Amino acid sequence: MPNVAEDTVSIANPVQPTFGPPRVITRKPRVDAVLAEAVDIARAALQEFADDAEIGEHLGTVADDERVVTHRFTAYVAGYRGWYFFVTLARAPRSKVITVSETGMLPGEDALLAPKWVPWRDRASEEERIRLDAIAAGEDPAKALEAAGYGPEVIEEEEPVVSAEKPSTKDGSGKKQARRDAKRRRARQQAHRKKRQKKSAGSATKTKSSGR
Repeated sequence: MPNVAEDTVSIANPVQPTFGPPRVITRKPRVDAVLAEAVDIARAALQEFADDAEIGEHLGTVADDERVVTHRFTAYVAGYRGWYFFVTLARAPRSKVITVSETGMLPGEDALLAPKWVPWRDRASEEERIRLDAIAAGEDPAKALEAAGYGPEVIEEEEPVVSAEKPSTKDGSGKKQARRDAKRRRARQQAHRKKRQKKSAGSATKTKSSGR
């Protein structure tokens, strides 16, 4: 009697499918003569998205696989110096029907390429990164910047800027305005001095209290 536990296929013991080894190309594929001669078909495929003046001379063919050939053409496209067009053609075994598999542009050895892309995190300043990281974490960006030493600087109160224009002397109004402006400046300066004196006295009182 056969062993049921060993012969029965179940979910716990499924049959694993087996596949053959991947295909390995052991030799360089030959250039298919039919596809290599189809230069006109390759050029016509490029004319679907490029102008005739942009498609230059035929640069040659490359065998990608059995019955798969890629044609290359010089590209005269503004802004793409050193690039070339390519058209990949293929056909089935024992068939003369040619199929266009792929078309496009690729850079050559001396092609003009865009500069290497730099991630935003490497381009942004440290202050910008701290601010956006705080926003992403749901924190206050102003507090995060202040904690990192990017807080707003304390600016001393500056004297008001007096206009260099000469006051008008018509009927004495210019002199009166100048006296009023001077009086306001003196009042602001006195208030500012009193405020600083009061602040200094408060600091001294705290120091004495802590010394006791």
